[in-house]
Amino acid sequence: MAEIVERAPGQGYGPIDDEKRQRLLELVRGRAMARPTDLAEDEVMVWPSLVVVEAVSAVVFLLLLVGLSVFVSAPLIDHANPNQTPNPSKAPWYFLNLQELLLHMNAGLAGVIIPTIALGGIAAIPYIDRSPLGVGILGTSAKGRKIIGFTALYTTVVITAWVLIDEWQGTGTQFGIGRFLDEEYGVPEIIRSQFIPAAFILGAIGVLMAIVQGIFRPTRREMIIALFTGFFVSYWVLTIFGTSFRGPGQELMWPWDLPLEHH
Repeated sequence: MAEIVERAPGQGYGPIDDEKRQRLLELVRGRAMARPTDLAEDEVMVWPSLVVVEAVSAVVFLLLLVGLSVFVSAPLIDHANPNQTPNPSKAPWYFLNLQELLLHMNAGLAGVIIPTIALGGIAAIPYIDRSPLGVGILGTSAKGRKIIGFTALYTTVVITAWVLIDEWQGTGTQFGIGRFLDEEYGVPEIIRSQFIPAAFILGAIGVLMAIVQGIFRPTRREMIIALFTGFFVSYWVLTIFGTSFRGPGQELMWPWDLPLEHH
């Protein structure tokens, strides 16, 4: 069947033979299908756009650090004594979130199982959400940023409530229920220190997902944003409790009541 093509203006339509088709094909300029558009507008040069910003940021940070070192006296404690353990004995700040978890549940659950599942989930995000849209943009969309704000508030309130309830009931009582089950019903320790905290955590995550789904109708990307925000806020809320609100004996107290070396 002959191919019908549009001829030059004024010549109408008609069949085109193979010889003319070959000549026309030779005049067609090829273009890569994946070629991005407006490259000049999207490009950012390393120098000076990136390097200057990094250099200025480094100078500002250095000046702030020097100023703090000059005007703020960092308290020093006595030389380490192998016969006397400091009270409280705290981990480095980036592990204080795990140390805080250890006060509320089994050591294996707090120190191994929960971090492994959390880090494994984060590593799996690129395999679950494969969409290239909005990569590198905080929240991806206006709805995504609302989800971030809601999740941050929800996570902060829930974790703070758990810590306060556990402190009120007695440190290490698995959110105030473990001691009750032990005293009233003699529930085994593995249930009180592992299954109950795990159920609370999974329940809180499930409630968060249900609320986000009901209010925001999120895409897969936005639901992952909610879960990651919950992890991120949990990390910092627990770290802040361990850094600024745990005093001698890991008792909960206000930051200004802490010993001087832990301010």
